[in-house]
Amino acid sequence: MLTTSHRCLQRVKLWLLELPTAKLVVLALAGTYLAVIPLLIFAPFLTPGQTLGGPDLGKGNVFKLIAIGCVAAPLIETTIHQWGCLRVLSKLRCKTGIAICISALLFGLSHSYSVPYVVLGTLVGGILATVFAIEDSRKGHPFIATLAVHALRNGITAAITLFVL
Repeated sequence: MLTTSHRCLQRVKLWLLELPTAKLVVLALAGTYLAVIPLLIFAPFLTPGQTLGGPDLGKGNVFKLIAIGCVAAPLIETTIHQWGCLRVLSKLRCKTGIAICISALLFGLSHSYSVPYVVLGTLVGGILATVFAIEDSRKGHPFIATLAVHALRNGITAAITLFVL
């Protein structure tokens, strides 16, 4: 017998599976920023003295920021944490939800600038792994869709860092 919460999750899953790739990318991108809100509120109380932080690629070198943050990092991390991890776990017959959680945790741990940043990385990694799994299950282009979300997120964050902060 399905519980109400299980039925609700099934509806969300079906809705996401029917969502066109472009809309899925935009929704996932928004989700990666919404995931920051609870961390900004609670991290100062849970981990005093630690900032959300992140890699310091320097404001002065725009080319380096774009080359590493918007091209190299998304390519390498998508290859390792989504494509590689989810493919290996799939071959090991790991359930998709568990594979997404493992991928997310590994993604988060690879972003160990601070405890709050590991949590943020895990949340973002979960969103990226979910995009990969959805696109893969409908025989789309999981690597490209996931890479797009990751590169856009890093690009927007770089622009905010360069021009706002």
